[in-house]
Amino acid sequence: MHIIFDLDGTLINSLPGIANSLNTGLTEHGHPTHSIEVIREFIGDGSWMLCRRAIPDAEEDIVDELNTSFVKNYSNLWLEGTTLYDDILDLLTTIPEKHHLSILSNKPHAFTTEIASKIFPENTFHIVLGQREGIAKKPDPKGIHEIIENSGHSDRRAILIGDSTVDIQTSKNAEVGSIAVTWGFEDADDLLSLSPDHIVNSVSELQDLLLKISL
Repeated sequence: MHIIFDLDGTLINSLPGIANSLNTGLTEHGHPTHSIEVIREFIGDGSWMLCRRAIPDAEEDIVDELNTSFVKNYSNLWLEGTTLYDDILDLLTTIPEKHHLSILSNKPHAFTTEIASKIFPENTFHIVLGQREGIAKKPDPKGIHEIIENSGHSDRRAILIGDSTVDIQTSKNAEVGSIAVTWGFEDADDLLSLSPDHIVNSVSELQDLLLKISL
């Protein structure tokens, strides 16, 4: 089976680094800043949409400028504002080796791969994909299909684990299983509104569920 994880809000708490980088860019361009709790609601659809939500009435070229600043700032600030959720590493090491672990994120691809390589042990994930220019992001199912096609794994089954309604919708669009986690950036009620196959409230619950699914 392919066990595909979202990154932000699922494996890592990246909110402090994102908020710091966005607010730095907003200040640089003379826009009002936002609280970390407000910025939490902006996350999930890539960096450009993050910036669009921060300045919703701005022209697209202004959003482009902010996005450029955000990307520059984030490259310098992400490490000090990103932490693994408790027990995530233990979770990953308990999943049987017969399953392929991958990451599918709407974070820009360069950041996704850099974070994965620096935070997780080498060879934890078979495939790591972020948002790439010219390729549709989640909830488009192409990323899941690409992981399944290019992993070299004969088992075509897959399940997507994420903290957002975007993740749940992606799993439905790709016709794969879904597990929603409630410790991330979206409220449990919003997650339940899309009827994920499973919903878990802690990493230990997720670990128990994955072991059952893996039997």
